[in-house]
Amino acid sequence: MDVKKKLLLGLLAVVIAVLFVYFALPDKGMTTYLIEAKYDDESKTVEAVQTVRYVNTTGTFLKEICFHLYPNAFKSEENLPFTKEELPFVYPEGFAPGFIEIEKVTINGLPAVYTLEEPNDEILRLTLPREIKKGESVNIKMQYKVKLPPARSRFGYGKNTVQLGNWYPILSVYDKNGWNNDPYYIFGDPFYSDIANYKVELTVPEKFVVACTGEGKEQKVEKGSKKLVIEAHKVRDFAIVMSDKFKVIEQVVDGIKVKSYYFTEGYGDKVLKFASDAIKFYNDYIGKYPYKEYSVVETDFYMGGMEYPQLVMISKDLYNKANLFNLEYVIAHETAHQWWYALVGNNQIRESWLDEGLTEYTTLLYIERYYGKATAEEIYRLVIEGGFNKFVNNSADTSFAKTLADFKEWKEYTNIAYNKGAMVFYNLRKLIGDEDFKKVLQTYYEKYKYKIATTQDLIDVVDSVTGKDTGGFFQSWFY
Repeated sequence: MDVKKKLLLGLLAVVIAVLFVYFALPDKGMTTYLIEAKYDDESKTVEAVQTVRYVNTTGTFLKEICFHLYPNAFKSEENLPFTKEELPFVYPEGFAPGFIEIEKVTINGLPAVYTLEEPNDEILRLTLPREIKKGESVNIKMQYKVKLPPARSRFGYGKNTVQLGNWYPILSVYDKNGWNNDPYYIFGDPFYSDIANYKVELTVPEKFVVACTGEGKEQKVEKGSKKLVIEAHKVRDFAIVMSDKFKVIEQVVDGIKVKSYYFTEGYGDKVLKFASDAIKFYNDYIGKYPYKEYSVVETDFYMGGMEYPQLVMISKDLYNKANLFNLEYVIAHETAHQWWYALVGNNQIRESWLDEGLTEYTTLLYIERYYGKATAEEIYRLVIEGGFNKFVNNSADTSFAKTLADFKEWKEYTNIAYNKGAMVFYNLRKLIGDEDFKKVLQTYYEKYKYKIATTQDLIDVVDSVTGKDTGGFFQSWFY
């Protein structure tokens, strides 16, 4: 055997050993993503190879596995996940497509049989070589290319930042309804995913500062590029924001490194304080945040904020004196989503009120803690209850039974999911009292952390904590 062949075999053995060690991490029954990605700023593309060790935890035999390909929602101008009114704000320089191209897929090393499904090839459906039973796993390797659109959205880029939200093939959730292959709806947050472990090797131009889910483990700089090794454990998604303009400040709160990434001078420290105050209060009121890092990132995002595990995108439009209170409110809201979505998951397509309503009311609790009960009550009366009552005068249907597919405008979605949702928790607190209400949130968090919760799960927790039957109370709010 020649020396070159020996070296290649030795390198292969090392790669296999690394994969074995990572896939044998704690939580070995959990799905794991290994992603090697390289971002090219000139072409605004990401080239990636992704290996997913999927563990069948469904309790049934599986013949196929499905992935969401969310970037393909940005492929066609006729079928974008935005209203017509939003388009000038999302695409200020005009529309250009974004997409993901699947170049190669293997299952356990063999070529895979798969189909791309409408709308816009947003679902990848893999046919397994044989059925897998509960507890069995398969290794799915994909090679793909992602093209970013010039969009001020979760996925895209602007003049200051590059946003990689919902950018890679992510497993659909399999539940009692089968595979949940919902498209990228216009309204709400149309994402529904299980907890997984991630190891991401990301190569970017050396000038870029990277904010992301997880914790950085290594960083190497060579020939104008920077290679980062990032690990994230028990997270529901993996998001990245990059910029060559970022400045970063941080502080430690309750053992958690809180970071503020910003490019607008004069607001980075204020954002850090708002985020730190929110983390500290929610730790005390709900339960300890389990991750080591949390990042709040100024972003070319046209609308408020967007939550991801360990990272939130905040619109640069809020980084000014006139919007300072709005900036704080949005940060408090998106930080509350770290508990209600990132940790306690739910089906955001079919029960959007569950995380948005609870998050909005948790934000009011933050206002009550730092500004007093009178201020919180005024915001509730004028903005939440007042906004909903004004809306309900012009709407016959405010049912929580609506899915994201049923909403016709943002006003309808925000008033039902956010405002009416928050009203449920406001009135629940009045019904059961402050002490039991706090205990309900703590119990709900501890019981469903890293899991998927439903409305019925919440009701069961309330009944268990209070010793009352509150089903009638919740039923009165649902329709």
